[in-house]
Amino acid sequence: QEEKTLKNIKEVNEELKKYFSKSLIRLIAQFEATYDKLLLTVGEGRTPTPADLYNLDKYWELQNQLRIELQKLGDKQITLLSKKFMEQYAEIYEGIAIKGDLMFRKADTAAVAQIINQIWCADGKSWSQRIWENTDLLQQTLNDGLVDCVIAGSKTSQLKEILQDRFNVSYNRADALVRTEMAHIQTQAAKQR
Repeated sequence: QEEKTLKNIKEVNEELKKYFSKSLIRLIAQFEATYDKLLLTVGEGRTPTPADLYNLDKYWELQNQLRIELQKLGDKQITLLSKKFMEQYAEIYEGIAIKGDLMFRKADTAAVAQIINQIWCADGKSWSQRIWENTDLLQQTLNDGLVDCVIAGSKTSQLKEILQDRFNVSYNRADALVRTEMAHIQTQAAKQR
């Protein structure tokens, strides 16, 4: 069973990596375009300020695109993880079934969904709430990264590095969430069985 769990975690993480990579590529292009526009509007020899950034229509368009992109990223994570968590539970539950015990061979889908979505961590949040918290944090850190680049007078290439770093941190949080939840689901399925 442990091999299956590790395989499931690997599959989920590969999918998450694809989601994060695609979002990162789209967002980097938008951030770079906004930053380049800012550098053009302030002109040669003058260092841009956050106020210059906030005065750009392109900045507010970027904010809207950022919200949309991160909403899609969160939705994809929720959909993928809901499906995988249900599959994981069923694999464990049915994998340790007692031979000839037809009555309890299959797990009740509604009960499984309730177990998977229960709040069990000390933070008082469900796994989906932690995904949205991670997404909100990513939005804030990406925004802060852009403002920090403006303040520091960074180059566009430095902005790109900062964005990639922030996305990696967010992906690592998602990876930790998957591992933690899969272990919890494995335990709960065995316990219920």
